[in-house]
Amino acid sequence: MHCIGSWHSSCSWDGESWARLPTGSGCKLCPPNWLLHTDKCYWVSKEKAPWDKSRDDCSKRRARLLMIRDQDEMAFIQTTSKDANRIWLGLTITFPARKRIWVDGSLLNQTLFKVVDPAEGNSCGVIKADQIHFETCSAVSKWICEKDEETAANPTQ
Repeated sequence: MHCIGSWHSSCSWDGESWARLPTGSGCKLCPPNWLLHTDKCYWVSKEKAPWDKSRDDCSKRRARLLMIRDQDEMAFIQTTSKDANRIWLGLTITFPARKRIWVDGSLLNQTLFKVVDPAEGNSCGVIKADQIHFETCSAVSKWICEKDEETAANPTQ
Protein backbone atom coordinates (compact mmCIF):
# COMPACT_ATOMS: atom_id res chain seq x y z
CA MET A 1 0.00 0.00 0.00
CA HIS A 2 1.22 3.48 -0.81
CA CYS A 3 -0.24 6.48 0.98
CA ILE A 4 0.09 10.17 0.27
CA GLY A 5 -1.32 13.27 1.89
CA SER A 6 -1.30 14.68 5.41
CA TRP A 7 -0.87 12.01 8.07
CA HIS A 8 -2.79 11.15 11.20
CA SER A 9 -2.15 8.44 13.76
CA SER A 10 -4.18 5.57 12.23
CA CYS A 11 -2.17 2.81 10.61
CA SER A 12 -2.90 -0.11 8.32
CA TRP A 13 -1.05 -3.38 7.70
CA ASP A 14 -0.49 -4.25 4.01
CA GLY A 15 0.91 -7.73 4.63
CA GLU A 16 4.52 -6.55 4.59
CA SER A 17 4.71 -3.29 6.50
CA TRP A 18 2.71 -0.71 8.38
CA ALA A 19 1.58 2.44 6.61
CA ARG A 20 0.09 5.56 8.11
CA LEU A 21 -3.26 6.42 6.59
CA PRO A 22 -3.63 9.98 5.27
CA THR A 23 -6.57 12.19 6.07
CA GLY A 24 -8.62 13.47 3.19
CA SER A 25 -7.42 11.93 -0.04
CA GLY A 26 -7.06 8.32 1.12
CA CYS A 27 -4.41 5.87 0.02
CA LYS A 28 -3.20 5.29 -3.51
CA LEU A 29 -3.51 1.58 -4.25
CA CYS A 30 -2.31 -0.72 -7.03
CA PRO A 31 -3.24 -4.38 -7.57
CA PRO A 32 -0.79 -7.06 -6.36
CA ASN A 33 2.35 -7.29 -8.56
CA TRP A 34 1.83 -3.76 -9.92
CA LEU A 35 4.12 -0.80 -9.18
CA LEU A 36 2.91 2.66 -8.15
CA HIS A 37 4.58 5.77 -9.57
CA THR A 38 2.96 9.20 -9.09
CA ASP A 39 -0.70 8.56 -10.03
CA LYS A 40 -0.35 5.40 -12.14
CA CYS A 41 0.03 1.68 -11.56
CA TYR A 42 2.39 -0.30 -13.82
CA TRP A 43 2.56 -4.03 -14.57
CA VAL A 44 5.73 -5.35 -16.28
CA SER A 45 5.56 -8.48 -18.46
CA LYS A 46 8.04 -11.29 -18.03
CA GLU A 47 7.51 -12.76 -21.50
CA LYS A 48 7.61 -11.31 -25.02
CA ALA A 49 4.77 -10.97 -27.52
CA PRO A 50 3.82 -9.00 -30.65
CA TRP A 51 2.31 -5.55 -30.12
CA ASP A 52 -1.34 -6.58 -30.64
CA LYS A 53 -1.12 -9.44 -28.12
CA SER A 54 0.57 -7.07 -25.66
CA ARG A 55 -2.23 -4.52 -26.13
CA ASP A 56 -4.86 -7.24 -25.67
CA ASP A 57 -3.16 -8.48 -22.49
CA CYS A 58 -3.30 -4.98 -21.03
CA SER A 59 -6.99 -4.72 -21.92
CA LYS A 60 -7.67 -7.98 -20.07
CA ARG A 61 -6.00 -6.39 -17.04
CA ARG A 62 -8.32 -3.36 -17.40
CA ALA A 63 -5.31 -1.27 -18.36
CA ARG A 64 -3.58 0.01 -21.51
CA LEU A 65 -0.15 -0.27 -23.04
CA LEU A 66 2.37 2.20 -21.63
CA MET A 67 2.01 5.85 -22.65
CA ILE A 68 4.99 7.93 -21.52
CA ARG A 69 4.09 11.58 -20.95
CA ASP A 70 7.24 13.12 -19.45
CA GLN A 71 10.92 12.62 -18.61
CA ASP A 72 10.16 11.61 -15.00
CA GLU A 73 7.97 8.76 -16.21
CA MET A 74 10.62 7.76 -18.78
CA ALA A 75 13.27 7.59 -16.02
CA PHE A 76 10.97 5.45 -13.86
CA ILE A 77 10.29 3.06 -16.75
CA GLN A 78 14.00 2.77 -17.57
CA THR A 79 14.74 1.86 -13.94
CA THR A 80 11.81 -0.55 -13.75
CA SER A 81 12.63 -2.35 -17.01
CA LYS A 82 16.44 -2.25 -16.95
CA ASP A 83 16.71 -5.97 -17.80
CA ALA A 84 14.72 -5.55 -21.05
CA ASN A 85 16.43 -4.10 -24.12
CA ARG A 86 13.09 -2.89 -25.51
CA ILE A 87 9.54 -2.40 -24.25
CA TRP A 88 6.37 -1.97 -26.32
CA LEU A 89 4.62 1.37 -26.01
CA GLY A 90 0.96 2.07 -26.66
CA LEU A 91 2.07 3.98 -29.76
CA THR A 92 1.50 3.36 -33.47
CA ILE A 93 1.94 5.24 -36.74
CA THR A 94 -1.13 5.97 -38.86
CA PHE A 95 -0.97 5.67 -42.63
CA PRO A 96 -0.84 7.51 -44.94
CA ALA A 97 -0.62 10.56 -42.63
CA ARG A 98 2.25 8.97 -40.65
CA LYS A 99 1.04 10.47 -37.38
CA ARG A 100 2.39 8.98 -34.15
CA ILE A 101 -0.71 8.16 -32.11
CA TRP A 102 -1.02 6.87 -28.52
CA VAL A 103 -3.63 4.20 -27.76
CA ASP A 104 -5.89 6.88 -26.22
CA GLY A 105 -5.94 8.77 -29.55
CA SER A 106 -3.60 11.60 -28.52
CA LEU A 107 -0.51 12.59 -30.52
CA LEU A 108 3.06 11.89 -29.38
CA ASN A 109 4.84 15.05 -28.20
CA GLN A 110 8.04 14.60 -30.21
CA THR A 111 9.83 17.41 -28.39
CA LEU A 112 10.04 15.34 -25.18
CA PHE A 113 11.94 12.33 -26.53
CA LYS A 114 14.34 11.42 -29.29
CA VAL A 115 12.30 9.54 -31.91
CA VAL A 116 14.00 7.20 -34.38
CA ASP A 117 12.45 6.80 -37.84
CA PRO A 118 9.82 4.07 -38.17
CA ALA A 119 10.12 0.65 -39.74
CA GLU A 120 8.42 0.10 -43.07
CA GLY A 121 4.72 -0.72 -43.12
CA ASN A 122 2.80 -1.24 -39.89
CA SER A 123 4.96 0.33 -37.16
CA CYS A 124 4.59 0.30 -33.38
CA GLY A 125 6.56 2.17 -30.74
CA VAL A 126 9.17 0.67 -28.44
CA ILE A 127 11.54 2.13 -25.86
CA LYS A 128 15.20 1.36 -26.45
CA ALA A 129 17.48 3.02 -23.91
CA ASP A 130 16.15 6.59 -23.68
CA GLN A 131 14.75 6.74 -27.21
CA ILE A 132 11.46 5.87 -28.88
CA HIS A 133 11.90 3.63 -31.91
CA PHE A 134 9.34 2.29 -34.36
CA GLU A 135 9.48 -1.33 -35.42
CA THR A 136 7.26 -3.79 -37.19
CA CYS A 137 4.31 -4.60 -34.91
CA SER A 138 4.75 -8.34 -35.46
CA ALA A 139 8.15 -8.33 -33.71
CA VAL A 140 8.13 -9.66 -30.15
CA SER A 141 9.02 -7.61 -27.10
CA LYS A 142 8.22 -7.26 -23.41
CA TRP A 143 5.55 -4.71 -22.51
CA ILE A 144 4.24 -2.63 -19.64
CA CYS A 145 0.58 -2.05 -18.85
CA GLU A 146 -0.54 1.08 -17.02
CA LYS A 147 -3.69 2.27 -15.34
CA ASP A 148 -4.74 4.95 -12.90
CA GLU A 149 -4.22 4.14 -9.25
CA GLU A 150 -7.24 3.44 -7.08
CA THR A 151 -7.98 5.60 -4.07
CA ALA A 152 -9.28 3.98 -0.91
CA ALA A 153 -10.63 6.38 1.68
CA ASN A 154 -10.58 3.85 4.53
CA PRO A 155 -8.66 0.71 3.53
CA THR A 156 -8.84 -2.15 6.00
CA GLN A 157 -6.90 -5.35 6.37
